[in-house]
Amino acid sequence: MVESAMNTDGEKGSCNVYMPDELVRFIQRNTYSLLIKGFAGTGKTTLALTILKALGSKNNFFYISTRVSPKQLFQYYPWLEKFVEKPKSTNPGDAHEHGLMPSFEDARLDEPESLFERITNQLMDIKSPIIIIDSWDAIASFMDKEARLNNERVLQTWRERAGAKLIFISEYPADTTLDFLVDGIVELKQSYHENVRVREIFLLKLRGVRIERPSYIYTLDNSIFRSFAPYRPVKFKPQPRKKTATGDEIATADHVKSGYPALDGSLGGGFPRKGVVLLELDSHVNTAVAMAFLERMVSNFVSSNNPVLFQPFDWMDPRTIMNYLGPSMPSGKKSLFKILWTGKVGGVADNIMLPEKKQHSDPSIAALAQMKQKHPGRLLLNIMGTDIMQRSYGPEGVRSGMENLLSDVRTSADLTIAVISHSQEDVLDYLSEVSDIHLRFLMINDTLFLQSLVPASPLYSVVFDGYPISLESVV
Repeated sequence: MVESAMNTDGEKGSCNVYMPDELVRFIQRNTYSLLIKGFAGTGKTTLALTILKALGSKNNFFYISTRVSPKQLFQYYPWLEKFVEKPKSTNPGDAHEHGLMPSFEDARLDEPESLFERITNQLMDIKSPIIIIDSWDAIASFMDKEARLNNERVLQTWRERAGAKLIFISEYPADTTLDFLVDGIVELKQSYHENVRVREIFLLKLRGVRIERPSYIYTLDNSIFRSFAPYRPVKFKPQPRKKTATGDEIATADHVKSGYPALDGSLGGGFPRKGVVLLELDSHVNTAVAMAFLERMVSNFVSSNNPVLFQPFDWMDPRTIMNYLGPSMPSGKKSLFKILWTGKVGGVADNIMLPEKKQHSDPSIAALAQMKQKHPGRLLLNIMGTDIMQRSYGPEGVRSGMENLLSDVRTSADLTIAVISHSQEDVLDYLSEVSDIHLRFLMINDTLFLQSLVPASPLYSVVFDGYPISLESVV
């Protein structure tokens, strides 16, 4: 495993916290010290609070903040209030009598010496606490080198004796004396990929845990740390569905919904009615990813009694197509889904549409017209693979052929999605010019993302936990 979901129970049931598997195994140990490093804005506090949530400790922790007040923490992290009680004026002595600690400590105006003394007292008086120091720099900066090293050793000694979990936060990526003393070090960084911010966590040291993968991309969406597992094509093979679609609303007066609310929001409500959507697959992305993405829209159309015409792409044959898309359709409505096919038919004849032998128009246009006539007043979704068009028109006539085709398609279909691989450069260049929406599946650090190039959108991580897939905003 390369990503783990720790299950924590809250007021509204259980929820999952996703972090790298190596880090999950490390923080589940009985006692350790962990250093979270990174420049301002990388999400160090968010990671520390997410770890606190993952461990499920609602009272036996001590969060020392030298940068923001506890009140501000609850404003920045609204989910905290559902996880722990808001901080109250608590006498530390009263907490000790019950074997617990005050949760949050506002240390912005405290002297480093008195603050350090309180930390050591907590370690001596409380059994197995979780202590988060945010940030250690604010305390250590007032110490000379010798005093700092001595105090860090004292903390480590008392941490081990108390069976505590001690988490330091630092904004200085350079190595210090603390780096050599702590059990674990993670560093948070952010960079830009084609003008889109990408956050990455580096697992530098996790004593006692083998680091299988040194870095993961993560998001801070909804003020919580969430890392993403690397792309594994084998996961996208056909498999049973958790449930079939129930016929969600698929369109408004101006838009057709993608089935992914976050994506629809960034597109202004969804895909434009009568529009053409270009769905591009980078060279390392398997066609099965496109099938997984299209499943929601196809099942929503069929479930709400709207027809779909599928013109195969890449290696897909009718049986394979139905293996991917069929399980999410209500059994009594699968006949609304048609595959335009010119080869041999076997096993899925009810879903095959054969082109007429003596027709003079493009088979795609004739098939769309036939489906529109058969289902008057219904929305028609057209999905087509551009590799077949490229072979049909040839390199010389591909541009003019597709120009004529798209003109007719816009008239017949309520939405057309053209699936194309990155290797089809001539077709890609043309379609990127004329399409209303240009989506692209791409790989960054072995992780799969979806991005809208036209109009521009944030990155969305493609999260696969069985069908249907989901999209997570990368912020």
